[in-house]
Amino acid sequence: MKVICDGLDLSDGVLKVSKALSIKSPNPVLEGIKLVAKGDTLTLTATDNELTIEKTIKADVLMEGETVVVGKYFVDFTKKLEKEQVELSRLYDGQLQIKYADSESELQVFGAESFPVIKKEEQENFFEIEKNQFKDLVERITLACSTDYSRPILKGCLFEIKDNLLTSVALDGFRMSVCRKKVNSSGDFSAIIPARTLNEIVRLLEKEDSIKVYIQKNTLLVEFENTVVYSRLIEGEFVKYSHILPNSFENVVTVRKDDLVASIERASIVAKNDKYNVVKFDIKEEQMNVIAKSEVGCVNETINVNLSGKDIFIAFNGKYILDYLKIIEEEFIKINLNSPIDPCIISSINSEEFIYLILPVRINA
Repeated sequence: MKVICDGLDLSDGVLKVSKALSIKSPNPVLEGIKLVAKGDTLTLTATDNELTIEKTIKADVLMEGETVVVGKYFVDFTKKLEKEQVELSRLYDGQLQIKYADSESELQVFGAESFPVIKKEEQENFFEIEKNQFKDLVERITLACSTDYSRPILKGCLFEIKDNLLTSVALDGFRMSVCRKKVNSSGDFSAIIPARTLNEIVRLLEKEDSIKVYIQKNTLLVEFENTVVYSRLIEGEFVKYSHILPNSFENVVTVRKDDLVASIERASIVAKNDKYNVVKFDIKEEQMNVIAKSEVGCVNETINVNLSGKDIFIAFNGKYILDYLKIIEEEFIKINLNSPIDPCIISSINSEEFIYLILPVRINA
């Protein structure tokens, strides 16, 4: 293999695929980036057997071939070559020779035959969505995904499509996000997509106006801008989220978002010493007291609200509420409540496109 390419293109491609590199894998080749020189392109691929990212760049191919270079070193090395023309050659002694300017270096390589084969299966199910809508959905959903490896299904997001309406759901046992978006789809189907995969797709999106996501068997495929992302889907039955959502509410609080954010942020300075970051809401008619106490001190602030229903005293993990408030643009929000121990739902006052369910923290008033 012998190929010449632009250093900036190479660095950009290597950085993109590196997000799929395996870290400390028992199979060393999964810590490598596969290079395939063919025609007038160089294709870079990294995989950890769950997520695969493939990026193709323009190149002057002097000799077709393939090899696998140690990933973490190749990433760091190519960052320093962004202003150079780079020549890559697979040497017979098992090294990758890198020539640039008047210099040359060598990096260890593996045989390409030991790199996992990525199978492109025929894709039948798909949905297409505007790029900005997809980014918005992923940001709103993945914040509620679990990071607990003991329940792998909760590390994914349910994507459920019916009549060109996508309903996406994520939950971690303490909170749940539900987001609905209009899409163009091949039909009705569902899949559980790893949150990591969704975040990587968003990170890679650049000039596209829309994105088409293919689902087949246990695999997801997205292709755009000379980049291909493959991912395993999460198998199993997702939580029946519709059973968790309350049917009605006795109390509805309307509040200006920025007022609530500022007050919770100040209260959280005191509350963060507490294990559950407890922030209490004492809600009465036209005002809400935001309260936090710990050994550090106490905060008790009053903000204006509109309450429809009865007075209520309730507590939440302040961080969970801030996570929601910081990703929405609405000026006012609704906090829908039943009792100090029942799930609460926060949403926009004008739309149910995105709702956020959060469990209260049980306290002694």
